[in-house]
Amino acid sequence: MSIIRSDNQADSLKMLKLVIETRDYYRAMAELLAEQNLQNSLDEIANERATYIEPFENVVRQLGELPAKPDPDKEFMQQLGGEITKLFSSDSTNSILDRCLDKEQELAEVLNQSSLAEQSADFKSLLNALAKHVQNTKKQLHALKS
Repeated sequence: MSIIRSDNQADSLKMLKLVIETRDYYRAMAELLAEQNLQNSLDEIANERATYIEPFENVVRQLGELPAKPDPDKEFMQQLGGEITKLFSSDSTNSILDRCLDKEQELAEVLNQSSLAEQSADFKSLLNALAKHVQNTKKQLHALKS
């Protein structure tokens, strides 16, 4: 592991962190929106997202880096933001779902800008699967909005 990361190493670490962050965020928002009957849908998204953690940890290792965990303070602040949104928004459910959509867009942009797929067919397959999952998640979130 060197001090200077290649673009692919940086991309893989960023994707891994975003996958973990979004999984954790969906789990927290599922608890927050339990009374709106959205818990099962958001838990399902979180569980599907969790299936990408180990493959991305493997990608990071294959690129000569060590998997890193997201910043717990950042995650806490994001979850706190969801709770504040629920308290003060006139349409808290849609506001929280909009925040989820923003997180999906952030992950989609990282996927689109990465050249990691050029490294190997396995990486390309993983990135394509995650991109499809992100696209399906966006559709699910839009459908959940009232």
